[in-house]
Amino acid sequence: MKPALRRLVCLSTGMLICHAALAQLQDRSVGDVLNGLRAEGLIFIYNDQIVPASLRVETEPSAHHGVALAEEILAAHGLALHEAAPRVFAVVRNSNGPPPRRAPAAPKAEPDELEEVVVQTSRYTLAAENIAPKNFLTQDEVQAMPRLADETLRAVQRLPGAATNGVSSISSIRGGEPNETAIILNGLRLYEPFHLKNFYSPISLLDSRLIDSIEFYSGGFPAPYGDRMSAIINAHTINPGQRYYEVGVSLFHVNALAATTFDDERGQALISARRGNLGDLAQFAEQDFGKPDYADGFARAEYALTDATRVSFDALASGDQIVAHRDRNTQLARARYRNAYGWLTLDHEWSPDASSRVIGSFTDLVNERHGSVAEPGQRSGRVRDLRTFHIAGLRLENDLDFGGVSHRFGGEVRQLWGDYDYALDLTVSPGFPFPGSPGSVTTRSASPSPEGFENSAYWDMRTTFWNKLTLEAGMRVDVQTYDGSDDGEQWSPRTSVLYMLSPATKLRAGWGRFYQSQGINELQVEDGISQFYPAQHADHAIMSVEHAFDGFDVRVEAYRKYYRRIHPRFENILDPLVLFPEAEFDRVMVDARSARAEGVEVLMQMRPKGPWSGWLSYTWSQVTDRVGNTDVPRSWDQRHAVNLGVTWASGPWTATLVNSYHSGWPTTSLTFDPQTGTPSIESSARNRSRFGDFNSLDLRLTRTFILPRGALDVFVELSNATSRENPCCVEYEVRENEDGSISYVRDVDSWLPIVPSAGVLWRY
Repeated sequence: MKPALRRLVCLSTGMLICHAALAQLQDRSVGDVLNGLRAEGLIFIYNDQIVPASLRVETEPSAHHGVALAEEILAAHGLALHEAAPRVFAVVRNSNGPPPRRAPAAPKAEPDELEEVVVQTSRYTLAAENIAPKNFLTQDEVQAMPRLADETLRAVQRLPGAATNGVSSISSIRGGEPNETAIILNGLRLYEPFHLKNFYSPISLLDSRLIDSIEFYSGGFPAPYGDRMSAIINAHTINPGQRYYEVGVSLFHVNALAATTFDDERGQALISARRGNLGDLAQFAEQDFGKPDYADGFARAEYALTDATRVSFDALASGDQIVAHRDRNTQLARARYRNAYGWLTLDHEWSPDASSRVIGSFTDLVNERHGSVAEPGQRSGRVRDLRTFHIAGLRLENDLDFGGVSHRFGGEVRQLWGDYDYALDLTVSPGFPFPGSPGSVTTRSASPSPEGFENSAYWDMRTTFWNKLTLEAGMRVDVQTYDGSDDGEQWSPRTSVLYMLSPATKLRAGWGRFYQSQGINELQVEDGISQFYPAQHADHAIMSVEHAFDGFDVRVEAYRKYYRRIHPRFENILDPLVLFPEAEFDRVMVDARSARAEGVEVLMQMRPKGPWSGWLSYTWSQVTDRVGNTDVPRSWDQRHAVNLGVTWASGPWTATLVNSYHSGWPTTSLTFDPQTGTPSIESSARNRSRFGDFNSLDLRLTRTFILPRGALDVFVELSNATSRENPCCVEYEVRENEDGSISYVRDVDSWLPIVPSAGVLWRY
């Protein structure tokens, strides 16, 4: 590129400091070039032994700026980049460290080396470092994405198949209930990993600053994963590999993170803490709704005992304290939650073809909820809900490559015990909620103490024929003893195939059975259920085709899920945003004997082109319960859904726009007696109407400032930027007309209006 043209590029992209990226670089110090790239918002971590002052750029690189330039000049010296955090990279040696983040040219594999082949359908990898077509978003794009309260799981909600309301951090995936998704962190399944659990769980314990990658299965997951029917979210924390610090403040959180190495880099340590600011902001709200306070923390230490053996310890803890009230303090709720998880992991490589992992864990959950309703002339009551759960687990995982076949096998034993202490006293006066309604008195109490075991074992294999056809098949067995049922073992066969139609086109198909037991923490005592139900199951059938076009990748996937022996569930069919769901008149039991979900998903991902990248997805779907002899749409059934995301990143600036749309969810209208005119809720009329469509436009803009020590990210964000009224709930107001007759006015409330946020993050 000619010098005049280089200057023009520099000015047109708004970069004020471009000499390091655009001037002649041959024979310059590698350290100086990396320093110059700080002007683009990049930070490189290294010491004088890895990048000495004498290290020079050997030949003029073909890349001109950014990470590509750094990787090219380092590769010539056997060095590579490992992304420690967004826009923060550790310089490592190729022989010992992780592979390059974006290698200029892929080395030819030796004959005895096996390339990883992804056979499963419905698999997406977020924030990953490889660049296979299965990737949905890079790590930088996840961090740049607008996400209410910096919630990590909102990135998953942008994927096809997710039904979201814009508030809760956990979605219904492909028609399943939210509790049909398992969340795993560094190998451990997390029970109830949410803040504000009884208040729509808007924030998870997965701090976005901690998460390096998320592997997401929306169905058809392999045999090592089990006991959930719909989806798997498998998250891994960052691994800086060097000394690294962060401190951040935003409208929603105050957070800090620190990482270091020890014992000549044989060991690594990571610690983080986060505190919510919603309780402090509540005092400035126009309407007093209460005070939610919450905090969480994470710590990890890892040590290489030998070249083949590593040991690590992870700890995650959280605490919530909430006071909530509504209707001029006539309804009051107080809740306290405490979660604690600790797990020890031992990894050992027996040989290049065999490895094992052992995970020992302990989980402790404490949930407390107290509340009262005092509405004179209408209703009064109190609720007490105390729950404690403990889970001790031991898991063994083995990988073995033998005779051209890759095997995975292992098992897990969990001992579980818990205590429930629930009591409800509710008195409803005659004439509430509507004239003519009979009064009622409800007294309910339960104090079961379940205990027992949850055991599982699995095996699967993968092999390739003729370099085009890859087969993966497996079997899983689960059994529970704490539920008191004689359900026996649950056997889950699964199989997937991949056919390489051409280097750019892949065909995938999968089928499997997926069981889900009722968790020890999922007994519905608040609705009068004191016994566990037998395990339910769903059969998945999935087919997909992927093609890599010039500049973008496309995946089209069709699925069908057929549920059997599903558990009854309880819903508030008019207004789900209430403090005491079990005390409301619109609480109903949905007792379906089966259910069916089906859909077609299209995902188009645009590969980065200059500063631009993005994605577009469309989903057609439907999910119905079989109640009696009638198919009834589930309350989150959405026929059409579209997600559009565009990211622009240039120098220190990053901007992302995301628009999420789905057709209206089902709702229920009151039924009126033709003789008396008295309204009632008829289960046969449930979900026969539809709300209006949902649409949310979200924006995020980030600017990175380079400081003498580290970098400072400043961001502003808008969720539901147009403040669209997305309907969620229904209330009926009783009005007396001039002629003495009574009419009922239907009022539709909305999900969140526009929610602004801003914050700063210092990284060093």
